[in-house]
Amino acid sequence: MRKLLPLLLLFSLESCQTNSRTMTELPKKTELITPSGKIIKTTLAITLKDQEQGLSGVKPGDFDDDQGMLFYYLEEDEKHFWMPDTYFDLDLIYLDKNFKVVDIIRKLPHYKGRANPNLIPRARPVWSRHALEMKASSKISQEIKEGDQLKWRLELSTQELDDKIRQQL
Repeated sequence: MRKLLPLLLLFSLESCQTNSRTMTELPKKTELITPSGKIIKTTLAITLKDQEQGLSGVKPGDFDDDQGMLFYYLEEDEKHFWMPDTYFDLDLIYLDKNFKVVDIIRKLPHYKGRANPNLIPRARPVWSRHALEMKASSKISQEIKEGDQLKWRLELSTQELDDKIRQQL
């Protein structure tokens, strides 16, 4: 048993390292391109932790008008968003699996803090695969309309990204 213990420990450490490597392999950034050719520098919120954090705590000066946060999901279903600890109004742009805009909620009010949960603005539920958050004041966001097709620019295809995410589940 004494000889097996170091082997078991080594196997456990290697298993942890493999999981750690897998987690870091997921991309954090991509670009989405609007029909007019404007580029949205996009942060990916793939993990539950990143999705729960969202843009909470992000100050207006730390998030440019050409930036967005893409909540990347594996399945299409009803999406629910609320705005605790936000410092600027947001446009929520809902997308299908091919990044076609299926709905938009404009100027969802920000709300500093979490002390009064009943006062925190909530978006109406929308059936979609993904959601893109952008500053409501962004000229790029304002030009996006329902039916627009955004282009995904990343070295991984969405299918390859889906597969990587599923490997972690």
